[in-house]
Amino acid sequence: MGKNVSAPLLRTARLLDLVPFLNTHQGIALKELAAHFDVTPTQMSADLMTLWMCGLPGYTPLELMDLEFESGYVTIKNATTLAKPRTITFQEGVALLLGLDLVASSIPEDRTDLLTSVESLRQRLTKMLGVPIKLSVVAAASGTVSAAISQAVQANSGLEIRYHSLYKDQVSERTVMPIDLFNTNGHQYMRAYCFTANDYREFRVDRIESAIAAEVPAQFSAHGVNQEKINFEITAKSLSRDVAERFAITDMPLEATIELSSYSRQWIERSVMASGSAVVLNLPLDIRSEVAKKAQLMLNRYKEA
Repeated sequence: MGKNVSAPLLRTARLLDLVPFLNTHQGIALKELAAHFDVTPTQMSADLMTLWMCGLPGYTPLELMDLEFESGYVTIKNATTLAKPRTITFQEGVALLLGLDLVASSIPEDRTDLLTSVESLRQRLTKMLGVPIKLSVVAAASGTVSAAISQAVQANSGLEIRYHSLYKDQVSERTVMPIDLFNTNGHQYMRAYCFTANDYREFRVDRIESAIAAEVPAQFSAHGVNQEKINFEITAKSLSRDVAERFAITDMPLEATIELSSYSRQWIERSVMASGSAVVLNLPLDIRSEVAKKAQLMLNRYKEA
């Protein structure tokens, strides 16, 4: 059933769409036109009456649009300035391009149908706007890789990755245990325990070519990464961006305590020490004691120097 009442914005949009539609459908029946725009014939007649009084400045019969619809069939003349469909502004187009980039980054690589559609729309918008370069708001990371890492972090499971080292210009295959994801200097990184290096490593996500689920080696727990999470408590003395991203803190008042958890004892120690005086580790006491010992050792070395 057609709508009897139209909101002002919806009616304005419909009026703008009516002109180019009528230019290509001259002589269309009023009832058919109303059905196409999902309104009643009475509402469509009111819309046409409004258009009949629109035109260019001057607003004489020479500048106004010439509409005929009393016979039940609609024709339009003298509407060349509105003959084209509505377009978008440059700012709106840029916003759409950036939004498409975000959408594309979250689509797995096996959904080629969606990726093809996004790329086709992106190319059309780029050509229409005259943008000479590709706009991007995210690192060129694979959506499949990002999804695999997120799932591994949540499930406390391992990954087999192919990683391109920019420094060595080599691609290596590694078995890792992802601990968390963090952002710094405009790039996203995966912090993980690497069984190839037998140590903790940080991998730039956009340099990970592939990531698939993998079994964790039996000696995994011996390297300080637990199958069960370790609960710990911190107090933030100052909430810098680094601290907020490191511990995933949002809207926490200063001097307040917060309870967190991690699978890695070493990650807790390193994160607290990297935060300096901005963070105080309250619990567990054994990790707090270990952090204090390492901090004192570093201070002693500065004194010796």
